[in-house]
Amino acid sequence: MNPFFLTGIIPDAYFCDRKKETDTIISHLENQSNILLTSSRRMGKTQLIRHIFNNDRIRNKYHTFYTDIYATSSLRELVFFLGKEIYQRLVPGEKKALKLFLGTIRSLAAAFGMDPVTGEPRINLQIGNITAPELTLEEIFDYLEKADKPCLFAIDEFQQISRYPEANVEALLRTHIQKMNNCCFIFSGSDRHILEQMFSSYAKPFYNSAQPVHLGRIDRDEYIRFVVAQFESAGVQISPETVGYCYDEFDGYTYYNHKVFHDIYAFVRNGMSVDKETVEQVVESILEENSYTFSEVMSGLTIAQKQMLVAVAKEKPARRPTSGAFVRRNALDSPSSAQKAIAKLLDSQLITYTVVDGEKEYSVADKFFERWLRKTY
Repeated sequence: MNPFFLTGIIPDAYFCDRKKETDTIISHLENQSNILLTSSRRMGKTQLIRHIFNNDRIRNKYHTFYTDIYATSSLRELVFFLGKEIYQRLVPGEKKALKLFLGTIRSLAAAFGMDPVTGEPRINLQIGNITAPELTLEEIFDYLEKADKPCLFAIDEFQQISRYPEANVEALLRTHIQKMNNCCFIFSGSDRHILEQMFSSYAKPFYNSAQPVHLGRIDRDEYIRFVVAQFESAGVQISPETVGYCYDEFDGYTYYNHKVFHDIYAFVRNGMSVDKETVEQVVESILEENSYTFSEVMSGLTIAQKQMLVAVAKEKPARRPTSGAFVRRNALDSPSSAQKAIAKLLDSQLITYTVVDGEKEYSVADKFFERWLRKTY
């Protein structure tokens, strides 16, 4: 088994660190607090949520639900994904819980139900079935409140609701959620710019309504020990310096390091060794595989946006990208043009930022893309 999991639920033996974050979030959930979980993309939010839901303190005590709404663009789609997730999670379990759900979601009675011949649950839900999304949403929350066990619902990429054409989605959700005693929510996302506005602005419905937890990098020494141990268990030698080199190259972002070591692990055999040259060969192979996709992204940007993206990639990280000094150093057009480019790249999530000593440090969100940009431009 390749120990560097990229998808699915990671077995505890292959889950690296995150002990502090796991205990913190579980304690807040047990205390009936909602969670705002933020991090840069590819830092491991989704895997952490699944790890927590599989924890002994959670698994048998709660109904747990998870849905990613990144692809949604309307309230109807949100309701569709919430309802579908609850149904699919309940089907393998006790029929009593499923029967309660089906009896509560009356507006979708034609889409959910039991096969009259076999008696097995069936689903024929389409987005078009959601003709009264506000009513169906109310029924979904009504079910969560009536459920036979406490519920935990993780909604990933929660910032998407701020982009819906309906003007009242945040207020609508907040109205339902603040009344609930039987369900806690994990609102997670990678667009810190929008999420901070949603949960930190006094004028917003979700102001101060969730415990903030920010997911940073796995400790460097902890990650090095983990990787060395996994290769050694397969009879393969890899030095801490080699692992540290890869960790630093991708700024400690979990996915990118795991992807490199996952691909290396796929071809090494007992008695072999891995060095920096091996890491570089695999990275170059990954960049080559994604070259067309990266080129397509660049083709959709304006000249000013391309220039800013390349400048951010090369500065790594970029500080004060709209300052005169930054503009001159990277041959950009003007501070005002740089400001517009930064805003657009943030909105499209091509760049992200972290706050260090009170100052924003910008970087390319996709670390393979960042490496490709430095190589290509």
